[in-house]
Amino acid sequence: MLLQEIAVNRRVVTNAFWIISEKLIAVFGLIFVTSFVAKYVGPEIFGEIAFATSIFQITQIVAQMGSDVIIYKRMSRNQQSGIKITLTTTWFRLLIFAVLCIPFIAFTWWRLGEEGIYFVFACCLACLFTTLDVYNLFFDAKLESKKNTLINVIGLVVSLLCRWGIAWLEMDPVWLCVPIILTGLIPFVLRRFLFHLEIDRPTVVWRNQMRYAKYLFYSGMAFVISSISVALYTRLSMMGLEFMEGHGTVGVFSVAATLAGAWSFVFNAFTTSAFPAIFSENDEEEALNKTAKLNITVIAISLPVFIVSFFFGRYFIDYFYGEKYEAAYIPLLIIFGSTMLSALGTVSGRFIAKYSGYAFLSKKTLLVLLTSIVLNFPLIWFYGICGAAIATLLTELISLTVFNYFFRSGIVFRLHVRTFQINCLGFLNNKQVRINYNPGSGE
Repeated sequence: MLLQEIAVNRRVVTNAFWIISEKLIAVFGLIFVTSFVAKYVGPEIFGEIAFATSIFQITQIVAQMGSDVIIYKRMSRNQQSGIKITLTTTWFRLLIFAVLCIPFIAFTWWRLGEEGIYFVFACCLACLFTTLDVYNLFFDAKLESKKNTLINVIGLVVSLLCRWGIAWLEMDPVWLCVPIILTGLIPFVLRRFLFHLEIDRPTVVWRNQMRYAKYLFYSGMAFVISSISVALYTRLSMMGLEFMEGHGTVGVFSVAATLAGAWSFVFNAFTTSAFPAIFSENDEEEALNKTAKLNITVIAISLPVFIVSFFFGRYFIDYFYGEKYEAAYIPLLIIFGSTMLSALGTVSGRFIAKYSGYAFLSKKTLLVLLTSIVLNFPLIWFYGICGAAIATLLTELISLTVFNYFFRSGIVFRLHVRTFQINCLGFLNNKQVRINYNPGSGE
């Protein structure tokens, strides 16, 4: 029994290792390739690409209809049934995406004009392939993230090399459409090939397909409203800047937001590793202590990274991105704070989920969206790019604190108080040990 448990834990750790390794490669690409491309094309074109991508990512989230959670859960319990739902959801997603992309293409074409239409179609195709790529859930459910990671890395490396080559050869920026499309196309094709190689394709009659489609639609509605709200409020700053400031400011803000969130995968790794023990803890006080310590870990990781960003961020941006992106420095520091608050919010959200607070989280997300709208537009109007960063910070702060404190008689407030108690008491205890220690006393 012990050997079996060790084997399972080893698979989980190995699974997490492959997920983290993919993120490390993405960060490497961000520093050495994306920055090189951004410097070459300038803030205007970089902003057009960022805006088009953010718009079609919203389309992608709507088309998924929250089915990722449903498929993953079904695949983990009954693989054959999960495969049938996977095959059904492909055309289901394609239909929704096709309907939604028409107004989105018209909207982005209107905003970006004829010069940006190439990037609009490229981002549309890339997000379409990502939407249809449900096969990654099959491998994740089997704890075979190694395959997913290797496939993602292949797509990422090919795309990054293409971007680097286009910038190095000083080709027309329109050629960047090719690596944008390849980012979604390569993983989709490879995963689909492996999926059909490993399974015997089951026959799903039309009547059952319709039954599965209805099941996905009604079950996914519980997740999709929350997902859309999150997708909108995290992109409202960029959309507000596009309307009030233009493509160039969006490009600069995109650099700040990307750099500030580049290290968030470290938080996700710690959170994913720590929460199984928290979920299985029956004693509420002990669960509070464990979650509070996780909060302290998040803060402890954040502080040195923030200090490095404060002292060297300006030089980093100037060296890798160029002087046209110098305005990203102050927003970078502000958004860095919102990234930390977002990570703490993820911890609080999962703590709420421990007590089955899914309905509360769904309603809270809508309130966060409304708060983001109220904060973003006046702050962007008066303070521009820094206003957008401040709006993001305030939204995350209110989401983490005020809105969460209404859940279960303020248990999240107790969690935050416990976080500061453990932190302060730990500091005072260490300090007292140092004060009471007298080398000459012989104690």
